[in-house]
Amino acid sequence: MTVIDTITASETGHNPVTAPALRLTGVTKYFASVAALVDVSVDIYPGEVHAILGENGAGKSTLMNIISGVLQPSEGKLEVAGDPVSPMTPSRSTELGISIAYQHPAVLNDLTVLENLRVALPDEVFAGGDSLKIARDMLDAVGLHVPLNARAADLPVPQRHLLEIAKALAVQPRILIMDEPTAALDQDATDMLFARIRALAAQGTAVIYITHRMAELRQIADRVTVLRDGRMRGTSLANDVTDQALLDMIVGRSLVSAFPPKATGAAATINFAVRGLTGKNFSDVSFDVGRGRIIGIAGVDGNGQAELMRALAGLLPYTGQVLLNGDALKADTLSRTAAYMPADRHEEGLATDLTVRENATFTALDRFASGGVMNRSRELADVRDIFGQLAVKTPGLDAKVLSLSGGNQQKIVMSRALLSRPGYIIADQPTQGVDVGARFEIYRILREVSDAGTPVIVNSSDAAELEGLCDTVVVMSRGRVAQVLEGDAITEERIVGAAVQAETHAPNMGEPTVQVQKSRGGWRHLVQSDNATAIPLAAVIVLLGLYVFGQNANYLSAFNISNILLLATALGFIAMGQTIALLMGGIDLSVGPLAGFLVVVGSFFINDGQGASTIALGFVLMFACAAVVGAVNGSLMRYANFTPIAATLAMYIGLQGLSFVLRDGPGGYINFTVMDWLTWKLGPIPVAFIVLIVFGITAEILLRRSRGGWQLRAVGSEEGAARRLGVRVDRVFILGYVAVSLLTACGAVMLMAQIGVGDPSQGITYTLSSITAVVLGGTSLRGGRGTFIGTILGAVLLTEVLNAVSFLGLSQAYQYFFQGALIVVAALIYATARSRAEAPA
Repeated sequence: MTVIDTITASETGHNPVTAPALRLTGVTKYFASVAALVDVSVDIYPGEVHAILGENGAGKSTLMNIISGVLQPSEGKLEVAGDPVSPMTPSRSTELGISIAYQHPAVLNDLTVLENLRVALPDEVFAGGDSLKIARDMLDAVGLHVPLNARAADLPVPQRHLLEIAKALAVQPRILIMDEPTAALDQDATDMLFARIRALAAQGTAVIYITHRMAELRQIADRVTVLRDGRMRGTSLANDVTDQALLDMIVGRSLVSAFPPKATGAAATINFAVRGLTGKNFSDVSFDVGRGRIIGIAGVDGNGQAELMRALAGLLPYTGQVLLNGDALKADTLSRTAAYMPADRHEEGLATDLTVRENATFTALDRFASGGVMNRSRELADVRDIFGQLAVKTPGLDAKVLSLSGGNQQKIVMSRALLSRPGYIIADQPTQGVDVGARFEIYRILREVSDAGTPVIVNSSDAAELEGLCDTVVVMSRGRVAQVLEGDAITEERIVGAAVQAETHAPNMGEPTVQVQKSRGGWRHLVQSDNATAIPLAAVIVLLGLYVFGQNANYLSAFNISNILLLATALGFIAMGQTIALLMGGIDLSVGPLAGFLVVVGSFFINDGQGASTIALGFVLMFACAAVVGAVNGSLMRYANFTPIAATLAMYIGLQGLSFVLRDGPGGYINFTVMDWLTWKLGPIPVAFIVLIVFGITAEILLRRSRGGWQLRAVGSEEGAARRLGVRVDRVFILGYVAVSLLTACGAVMLMAQIGVGDPSQGITYTLSSITAVVLGGTSLRGGRGTFIGTILGAVLLTEVLNAVSFLGLSQAYQYFFQGALIVVAALIYATARSRAEAPA
């Protein structure tokens, strides 16, 4: 038993008069039969910074997710300010003044920086002032100087962490949870954060701080609690426990040294060298790696280290030479020669939909194949062997990779690097967000790989890590080599001093890459926006009209223009509904049969000779049926675990069959007065088309400027992050599909006016047409990004193309050819424009 085991909360010297801001009693959490937390009881006091330590997989993140309401405990209770809270939900935790900055930021890539703030924070935060100024002040307070209209996907990892921290600090929380907040921050940002935390604690905020860095614990923490294997191992005042005692408690064993012995002896044979390497944000970089030596890359974040590592991995262009065992490597062979361990394992290091085994082997499958046939037994043997060497903890080889702790996920990335048998290893921030025990294993494996003759190049923002691990350290500043340290000269003080005192200059390097270009505007901003396709679509509509008019003078007659717009109105409403489904990351295959079914329903009531009340009832039934269909679609996906395709395909079949049950052929002619009203025109422009435009503009404004619109896009951008932000995902999803069906009902009303009869065979084609219009409009099939304006223009263009085929005297086959060609050309133009806008100036 160590000193920390013997200290209880009542013995730590805390004023007994002060009540805990948060009390957890007997908190236990099971995932299936696996215990993530067992009987955890801890008090968090106001005005204190309470550090939670433990290895990855110790239960820290599970505990934080329970406090923030993302997860519910299997047993135990939570009390906030003495009041029991059950159940705790993300929205409830926000109401109680609990704020959290996640280790993996809950940042929505498809939304702008401002929209990320608005969807995450309550409206009260922006009340009583200019929302843009309030948002700007939030970002300035954490040193994040990026445009508010910058898309979050464009932010590098450090800035995403600062955005996450800005959200957490913006609400002046009663309880603040910081989960590894400095993992991707430089020293200046870390100092700023610590100052803010101290200020909040001085004002009475209870701060829960999760970290793996002992130095941070000593700088910031008043009290410390250790978790291991899901159990609480003790609580102490930070000043009353030694680092060694904490290390022993965290890993359950004494770590005499965190680093394996370095190489000794005379200078080794050079087996890897870089000569005059120049690329994006780095210039004229040269260094050598001797056999059995590990070389480290150091410097203040944003001085070209990350770009250098990506260039060495063959992911960025460069000039200069890369030599392996004396042979110069061609640029196009680097990616096949190097094993790259990226800094952001979630974005680049892991295929999150694949299993643990598949993530470990997908770059080395050719090693396990003979004649194109996989040898599964050999694959499993190699995977088990490498997992044994790395001490990977996994519930099974076919478990989902995201079910593993962060440290074990990083070991999977390393396993893949080793199984590919690379010429050299590029390890970019290999221990970022990894606990002490896992770091030891990673250091050991990197040293063994280097001793075996494989060159190892490590980039790390942790100077102490470079001091303990590396035989040579190259310090970079402004994209150039500022100093090279070797042997006894490699100390944390010298590494940091070389980086901050360097006077090197790199011409034409511009700002560090952690800065998003502030000048992005005009053309660059337009092609980055969701509405980027509006101008080219409008231009194509005009040019196509003029071309066909040149071939047939009747094409631009008032009658034909009216006909095109009337047909586009029905498609436009249905496609707007399809846009909502795609924005949520789903799809609705049932919109076509639903439109036809609703016309059949209406045909029983909206007839000549029927009274106004019966006709009104017919319209009510059409929209009521649509709402029910949307609710069923959404419920099947959220509560019955149907995929969007499976749920809506089943509905497609059911609605089509029901239409033929109600009418086995055309029948029930629609009231002529109703049809006249629905097709009423102002000149050649149908009033219904004007209504469609109004709907589209209104929907676009709501999508960009309302909480409902932000939440809709948040669900499609990243459902997990949206849920952590307190978005009621299931409700948004179901209401979204109800909106899809209601807009389809609007399109069905226009379809009814066009065909004038209840025909069960009508409507089916609108499924494919609506998807085509949405894709033409620029909405992403992956969710999160889209535009109603673009969808309407896509519907007009598609209708115009189909109409033009007839005027040009072409066969019907050309309709499908032109539809496909339009989608391909639009996608190519849009992708090219975006790539040029994203290119450095």
